[in-house]
Amino acid sequence: MGKLTIGGTAVQIAALYLLLKGGTGLPLLLSFLGLQALAAALLGLALWRLLPRRFRTPFVWSYAYLAAFCFFVPLGGTLVCLGSLVFSKLFRAQGDRAGIVSVALPQFVTHLIQRVTHGGGARLRAQLGNTRAPLPERMTALVAMQSMPTRTASPVLRELLADSTDDIRLLAYGMLDGAEKQLTQQILAELPRLEAADTPQARGEINKRLADLYWELIYQNLVQGDVYRYTASQVERYASAALEIDDSNAALWYMRGRLALSRNAPGEARQFLARAEALGFANERVLPLLAEAAYLERDYAAVRRLMAAFDSPSPLPLVRPLLRYWQS
Repeated sequence: MGKLTIGGTAVQIAALYLLLKGGTGLPLLLSFLGLQALAAALLGLALWRLLPRRFRTPFVWSYAYLAAFCFFVPLGGTLVCLGSLVFSKLFRAQGDRAGIVSVALPQFVTHLIQRVTHGGGARLRAQLGNTRAPLPERMTALVAMQSMPTRTASPVLRELLADSTDDIRLLAYGMLDGAEKQLTQQILAELPRLEAADTPQARGEINKRLADLYWELIYQNLVQGDVYRYTASQVERYASAALEIDDSNAALWYMRGRLALSRNAPGEARQFLARAEALGFANERVLPLLAEAAYLERDYAAVRRLMAAFDSPSPLPLVRPLLRYWQS
């Protein structure tokens, strides 16, 4: 290495002397470039041998980089490389650092899909949304969604209605249609009973049952658009009929309050929700909706007051950021 350094330095000095002594012409330029290329080749090899072992490979690239640097930056390239090496020796990194390695993509374990509960919805959504995944794996994940609550699964199934694979689209549609038909059949079974009811108490019970069934269509995200508006009107109709017979049902008042909020009627919502709260409905479920009604009316002081009164030990995940904001 010493001979390479001495020889390269001597050739470098000769090239610089030739360049600086004056003169013009193509022969002089070619002579300088030839000496500079030889100096760069010798000095690049000497510098390569000074590199740590992990930087010596691949040889072609590491050596070519050093030689090119020495060629295009006469004398200065060598000094910069030597300075960098000295600096790295004097100020070594503390402790070992793991190198960067390539890892394989994780595999979707299909035989464990039966153990996935509704808490794994995010994983199933990711698997179903990956159009590059094999079709059998996507189909297995889609079938596994049957064990999830319909409210959690229906938004994912609705997204799959636009999937590029026919089998995925048909299965998703069948699952949505099956859940909707199940509730619709129960509604159709209750309607004749309502017409045949001969006592106010019986009519009140059937009206409540119909309001609950129509509400399930909304709660489970099975209706949209005009069908949603029709379903909401049916919930209001049967809930109102049941409350005319027995106005002590807090759940029906709560249901009407939520529907009033959905149609942007905060005044009605506040009345219905206050009635539900007075009848003993869970305070931690009523307060966020009362705060939403106050927010729609731009009564921000009431929103802060209602949120400050919220003292549930385990609020819903959607409520927690709101509590942090309004209680701060």
